[in-house]
Amino acid sequence: MEFTTTIITSTIIITACAILHLYGAYQDRKWLFYLFKPVTTLSIAALCWYLAPGFNDYVWLILLGLLLSTLGDIFLMLPKDRFIPGLLSFLLAHVAYIIAFSMALELTYTWSLIFPLAIIAMIYLTLLWSSLAEMKAPVLVYMSIIVIMAWVSGERYLSLNSSASMYAFIGAIVFLFSDATLALDRFKKQFHSAYAVIIVSYYLAQYFIALSVI
Repeated sequence: MEFTTTIITSTIIITACAILHLYGAYQDRKWLFYLFKPVTTLSIAALCWYLAPGFNDYVWLILLGLLLSTLGDIFLMLPKDRFIPGLLSFLLAHVAYIIAFSMALELTYTWSLIFPLAIIAMIYLTLLWSSLAEMKAPVLVYMSIIVIMAWVSGERYLSLNSSASMYAFIGAIVFLFSDATLALDRFKKQFHSAYAVIIVSYYLAQYFIALSVI
């Protein structure tokens, strides 16, 4: 009962923080925007810490990924554009997740998983390529890493077939969607609701990845 109550309470707190951040973003309440973006990610990290039955390497790597993501949040929300440091922070977070998802796993190559991810990545990269200018190399590297993360999480789920591995796979796929929307909004065509789509899917992704420590 206590475990379920903690999950529900934490989810409500995380949701409230995310809503306050979005309210600050769309209503130009800067203090809400700046405060609740990292607070939401740190709240997810706190939930991850609480849920962990023990602190093994997997848990530490997931926590590291969440903390690096928080650093990325801070870089991306600062008034001056610090997109490259933010991109690097999230890239390192994805590397931490890849290492975590690869642990205790005899990595296989499920082509029915690899092909769709690769095709989606190539289509997206082709769509964005002409708009990337000097960002071509960083975006190519970042996209490769997040696709690898999604693939490895999928292989983990197919191998372990557990609730925890399913949460990690869901989180990775949603993260892929969030970053794809961010790239489209930043480099191709901006739309008013983009930030809400990006941030909601981002927090959902981190939430499910945090649940994978159960």
